[in-house]
Amino acid sequence: MTVNFLERKGVVEDLMKQAISPAQPRDNVAIGLIGIGFELHFDWEKAKASYSQAKQQIEGVMSDSNSLLAEPTPIQTREDLLKLLNQYAAQGMKATVIYQASYIAGDLAMALATWLRNNDMPMLSWSHTEVTGGNLTANRLCGQNFLLNNLSSMEVKYSWVFEEPGAEALNASLDRFIRVASAKARMKFAKILMVGGMRVPGFYDCELNEMSISKHFGLDVDRVDLATVWLHGEKTFGADVVNPIVEALLASPLLGKNGVNEKELFLSVRLALAVGDYANANGYIGVALKNWPELFEQYGIAGDGAGALVQDLGLPIADESDMGALLTMVTFNEMTLGAGLPTLMDFSYVNHSDNKVGMWHCGGTSTKLLRQGTTFDMQNHSILDNFDPSESCGMLVEFLQELGPVTIAKYQYPHASTVFAFEGDIVDSPMRYRGCYGEVAPKDICSQSIAASVMNHGMDHHWIMARGHLLDDLREFNYWTDVSELAASAPATTGRGLTKKLDY
Repeated sequence: MTVNFLERKGVVEDLMKQAISPAQPRDNVAIGLIGIGFELHFDWEKAKASYSQAKQQIEGVMSDSNSLLAEPTPIQTREDLLKLLNQYAAQGMKATVIYQASYIAGDLAMALATWLRNNDMPMLSWSHTEVTGGNLTANRLCGQNFLLNNLSSMEVKYSWVFEEPGAEALNASLDRFIRVASAKARMKFAKILMVGGMRVPGFYDCELNEMSISKHFGLDVDRVDLATVWLHGEKTFGADVVNPIVEALLASPLLGKNGVNEKELFLSVRLALAVGDYANANGYIGVALKNWPELFEQYGIAGDGAGALVQDLGLPIADESDMGALLTMVTFNEMTLGAGLPTLMDFSYVNHSDNKVGMWHCGGTSTKLLRQGTTFDMQNHSILDNFDPSESCGMLVEFLQELGPVTIAKYQYPHASTVFAFEGDIVDSPMRYRGCYGEVAPKDICSQSIAASVMNHGMDHHWIMARGHLLDDLREFNYWTDVSELAASAPATTGRGLTKKLDY
């Protein structure tokens, strides 16, 4: 089942986009393609022809947010290679694909290794088979082996692919590398925002070491208090802007039940506008929102629904000031160019006999993820209802999430240098709790192994669920950002703790 969630647009989204500052466009990321070979001993005309085919192949998988730097023919010498690498770097190259047009001279391989050691740049080596019978005309496989031996010996990172031109597996590998390298480049020196200034009380696993965030992701973290954003909303968005959006929400054919009073609807929509406008105007690519206790106690609303409306605009919002969650959301969002629509959830239900895990949170998920044929409810906070319904406030957006493939992951407290992740599919289920819910059938791991892993490692209590099977993408990204994947535990319903490694 494939759903294009980005096409799910409505009146509310259009009105909000008209009211707030536009999101800053994604930077165009340049990818360099360099063909390498050796004319002296191999068929150079065939090498040039295969390089031209390789260039067409890469052009076919580039997104609108990429540009390709490529010469008309392969190069042969270390001098030409270094000249080209430096020229492309000056033109903004952020990643390179090295195409093995034929076997190469050894000094070229060493020059590439030395250059990559001095430049923070992902590199993909691509080779494939050749015509057999008669003379060996390119010796590509051995040439790629020779190149990667040099890189490995020089302690240089690389990705590689050995696939035929035109193969779907090759398209997938090229597409993955380009998207991941582009996400890494865009995130370097980008900014994320914590609205509320700090974590919520007692949620220790929602804070992260900011130097580690910079080390692995290249991101800067800004913090503002809630009053700053709240006052921005008061000054910028009057009733003439807010009320039409409230009315559009109440008139939506997707709305089932509304249990939120007029004042709280107004304040929630205004907060959504304030957060979206403040973030877009200042170039933030994601926001961690301190949902409580101040929003409950001082402003009289629950912030989850406001976050849901902002996520409908494509801006990741992590509930409860969770910076590890926000990092995970931003990573998925950038790798998929917004198509992943990541959302924050708790691991709140497990059914080992049916091999299912239930992902739940209060009601701050993008409404674009609403299951086809169902409606959403706007409600007061269900957890506050547990204590005293008269003290509960809104707005939260509650619904069953759409069926289909998902990836669940979280960069872990305290320094985001480790991650746990798995794939699955949201399957049909009842709404087991009020809030936003999706029940997942894991793909290559069982529910007992997931639960045992979470408990043994003492993992963070929030999880990010993104649309699509993205584990290979995430692993590629983690490789280039020096993030380690936590090993899954054997299936069990009891175990012993594995203490965290605090070295980052």
